[in-house]
Amino acid sequence: MNTAIPILRWIIRIAGLVALGLGLTFWSGSGYGLLSAHQGLGYLVSIALLLMAVLGFGQRVSPGLLILAIIWSLVVPGVGSSQLKMLPGDLHWVIQVFHLLLGVGAIGLGEAIAGRAQRARVA
Repeated sequence: MNTAIPILRWIIRIAGLVALGLGLTFWSGSGYGLLSAHQGLGYLVSIALLLMAVLGFGQRVSPGLLILAIIWSLVVPGVGSSQLKMLPGDLHWVIQVFHLLLGVGAIGLGEAIAGRAQRARVA
């Protein structure tokens, strides 16, 4: 397996979990001074996922999964950067939950790609 994929996997894991923690802190009503850090980590996860997906094409990973990851890596920052404008008011929590699920999904896609690349190498 390409050594870049395990490195990108760890970047997605660590940056993703810290971003999730910060996001949950925002939901509790505090920590807004760390919003830029949360956004930066989100961009880092998205870029790492995009790179992992591109590298996955050379590792015999399912093209459908890789295309999904590429699209996902573009949607996550798009929703994140514009979510304050979406469904303002009482229904804004819907967008927040959607953004949370997108972030968790990005981590999951990174894990899936890395795992399949590793299994393809062993096979």
